[in-house]
Amino acid sequence: MSQIVIGTAGHIDHGKTALVKALTGTDTDRLAEEKSRGMTIDLGFAYLDKNITIIDVPGHERFIRNMVAGVSTIHIALLVIAVDDGIMPQTREHLHILRLLGVKHGIIALTKTDLAEDTDWIDLIELEIRDLISDTFLKEAPIIRTSVETGEGIEVLKSEITTQSKVIQTNLDREFFHLAVDRVFSKTGFGSVVTGTVLSGKTKTGQELEIIPGNKKVKIRGMQTHNTETSVVKMGDRAAINLAGTELENLYRGTVIAEPNWVNSTEKLIARVTMIADTKWKLKNRQRVHLHIGTAEVIAKVMMMEKVLEAGQNGNVLFLLEKPAAVIMDSQFIIRSFSPMETIGGCIVLDPNPISNKSALKKWMKMISKSQGERLKQFVEYLWKSPKSAGNWARDFHISEKQIKSLIKDESIFNEKGFLFTPKMRDESIDLLRSILQNFHEENPYAKSLSQVRAKEISGFSVNWLSFLLVKISDELIYSEGGYALKSHAIVLSDFDKKLAVTLEKAIRDANFGLLTADQIPLENPKKTIEILHILKDRGKIMTLAHGLWIHVEVLDKLKNELSRYFSSKPEMKVADFKNITNTSRKTAIPLLEYCDKRGLTERDGDVRLKGESLA
Repeated sequence: MSQIVIGTAGHIDHGKTALVKALTGTDTDRLAEEKSRGMTIDLGFAYLDKNITIIDVPGHERFIRNMVAGVSTIHIALLVIAVDDGIMPQTREHLHILRLLGVKHGIIALTKTDLAEDTDWIDLIELEIRDLISDTFLKEAPIIRTSVETGEGIEVLKSEITTQSKVIQTNLDREFFHLAVDRVFSKTGFGSVVTGTVLSGKTKTGQELEIIPGNKKVKIRGMQTHNTETSVVKMGDRAAINLAGTELENLYRGTVIAEPNWVNSTEKLIARVTMIADTKWKLKNRQRVHLHIGTAEVIAKVMMMEKVLEAGQNGNVLFLLEKPAAVIMDSQFIIRSFSPMETIGGCIVLDPNPISNKSALKKWMKMISKSQGERLKQFVEYLWKSPKSAGNWARDFHISEKQIKSLIKDESIFNEKGFLFTPKMRDESIDLLRSILQNFHEENPYAKSLSQVRAKEISGFSVNWLSFLLVKISDELIYSEGGYALKSHAIVLSDFDKKLAVTLEKAIRDANFGLLTADQIPLENPKKTIEILHILKDRGKIMTLAHGLWIHVEVLDKLKNELSRYFSSKPEMKVADFKNITNTSRKTAIPLLEYCDKRGLTERDGDVRLKGESLA
């Protein structure tokens, strides 16, 4: 059986703490102030058995933030209503909070039945309760009459809790360790200890964790669950964890301890807000509110709303937090008015780390979906130029890679070569790449290819996504000189440039062994000169030697003939001999000799050249 957490709820002085003591034998009022005032101020914890924890929450309106911290992790709600008071303001508010946080199971305990003069009064209270819960998750919940004074109903209630706990379906495990801290204290000889309910994953003694906000690394020194030492805690467990490597100032209710690199703090988030049906409050732009996220409470400002939200309405809202908080995708939280504080709605996180660009953010907030699968598709398509892997998206959505792969099946998202992408983003990416190449050819008609580096700069694609796309359209491309060109592109000289090519070819031919660089050719357009020189080279008319020197192929043939004639009568050749043959200076003779050596026309032997193997 999984670990199950029961959370009490109900108005102050309706007997929640006394009922928990009757069920478990534990008095959860652990603070001296609670004892003296006769009411629960902070969270209390008791154990029904080794698998069931009961969290006793405060009922007073002033301590509602503590109540929210307690019920944010429960599986079954125990709504406590005293027969002498009946339904009270915090009864209704607690019920709203339970609904807004997505609690799906519950039991109603009618307490103090010994104070009722007759059963007709209790029957009337039950009818009022049934009317209150008629459209809630508690509409089929049992109502059990109890008295801690007489013992009435205690065993029946205990049995009902046990029965529901055996069949309850716990939340889907996100498969990374994550615990929202609800208590922090220091124990002599041990150091810092935190408690909370393990919301997902598991951990063990000695494992490294992270405190968020702050991302401070700590190690687990020891753990307890249900007051028993343990080396492993898992999802659903109530855990007390002794941490090494941190001081208490790094820990407080509202911090999260998690497996490293899974959870980040944020100061803004987008959430879907649903207003309570009977609230008198309205939610509008620039309004300050209290957010109760997990065990944290943070003040935030409402921004970028399209319209004012009133009772029963819902919409996407950007919250700007006044201090960092650990926020997880799809987590549910409560929103309360700033002053006086009243619960006004519930929220679900749609984006815990939204983009910064204001105009893009406004558009993004308007379109982002509450549906997890649809939202994943929106995120994937939004980042169409830099797709991520399933593993990276798992961390962004705070779920397992297996769960990500399950979502993409229903959303026409492909998982290929380490990328998640949709047919739309693939096709748009390919169209953009074709367009970039086509524009490059139009603007640079004589350039052979566009480098991959430049294609990345123009497109904004990530390196890996660009490489993926180039492979996808490889049958349309030519790879040349370290870049890419469309096969459909052909270099065709204009009439004017044909004449220019003839002029350039003649100039290089006439230079004979003198060799020219591009800037030695007196033409008006240096860029065009270089482009046409390379076209002539590609057409086999000229060649380039070291230092940007150009030579005509007919001159090279002439050089081969001169070398053959020389070596037919002499076994070796000095640089001076070569200069005489070619009538050149040392400046051009050396590049020519290096070319001859490289092509096997000559072979260097110290300060002289011998006949090369390639020389006929």
